[in-house]
Amino acid sequence: MQSQIISQDIKEIVSEFKQPLITLSGKKIFVTGGNGFLGSYLVDTFVEVNKELKEPSRIVVLNKNKISERSRLSHLIKDPNLEFMVKDVGEPFQMSFNPDIIIHAASIASPKSFLTNPFETIDSTVNGVRTLLEHARSHPAENFLFISSADVYGNPPPEFTPTPETYTGNVNCIDPRACYSESKRFAETLCSSFFRTYDVPTKILRLGHTYGPGLRDDKAIHEFFLKSRRDKEINLRDNGQASMSFCYVSDAIRGIFKVMFEGESGEPYNIGNGFPRTSIKDLATSIGEVQHNNTIVNPNYFKPNDDSKEYIRDLDITKLEELGYEPRVSLKQGLEKLKKHIDEVSL
Repeated sequence: MQSQIISQDIKEIVSEFKQPLITLSGKKIFVTGGNGFLGSYLVDTFVEVNKELKEPSRIVVLNKNKISERSRLSHLIKDPNLEFMVKDVGEPFQMSFNPDIIIHAASIASPKSFLTNPFETIDSTVNGVRTLLEHARSHPAENFLFISSADVYGNPPPEFTPTPETYTGNVNCIDPRACYSESKRFAETLCSSFFRTYDVPTKILRLGHTYGPGLRDDKAIHEFFLKSRRDKEINLRDNGQASMSFCYVSDAIRGIFKVMFEGESGEPYNIGNGFPRTSIKDLATSIGEVQHNNTIVNPNYFKPNDDSKEYIRDLDITKLEELGYEPRVSLKQGLEKLKKHIDEVSL
């Protein structure tokens, strides 16, 4: 479904990028994971701009599960310019048309799933991007966007925090979570190799922690909102010292479009908002403040979780800012938007 907040976000994105988006008139766009968190925002934006195009773009959305009335894109089931393709992107598949724009946004992004489905996590990223790259090699596309992750950096040392695109990473390849981070890293290698060898116009987007309407229920922000609403109490699993910079989804989409229309092929770009990073404890406190219900936050000091001290995700977005990008949504504003969305869909 599309809540009022999502609709407002989409209209603001289209207003800012109206001129470059108009160039999509008559183009064919292929989005994997289009019913997911980021993918759905991209699809909604393409559909919205179609209303102003003389020749609407044709949008094909690949998703593992069939779109139902309860799906994020349920409001688009009958859209005449949109086609839903039910496929597991990690398995071999054939494309029945030759897209001008390819966006590989499909990915298993839940830490719980990393542990229970490591091979599916790897396949959805690596096999998916290889299939799409091979198609773009044989049937040239104008733009090929790969949605990667800040996890490719692992745990950077202080001198590389905030982390620039030039940092090559500090990833433990045998850690249980490495099925996600290492698959993203290898997929980036594939994108770079296809660009250098076959001139496939790949662009790599390394997203930090992104939140907003449509975020999975098992993500910390959504979980904290539900606990605050239900119990007026948020019990943390550890001391809450892990810290990261949180980027509201509309800012992330704006960053993606900046790279899509103005970025250089063969290059990686950090996508974030550049605001100071926030600890999990402070995040929970901020959510309680937004709820206005005197939510109590209880860190678990009996489980200090020494690893959390090393978990820092803070992206240097200088390269993105050089394209003219400016963040718009602060953490407080983003949390207020998410609260309104949750309140609406919970009615």
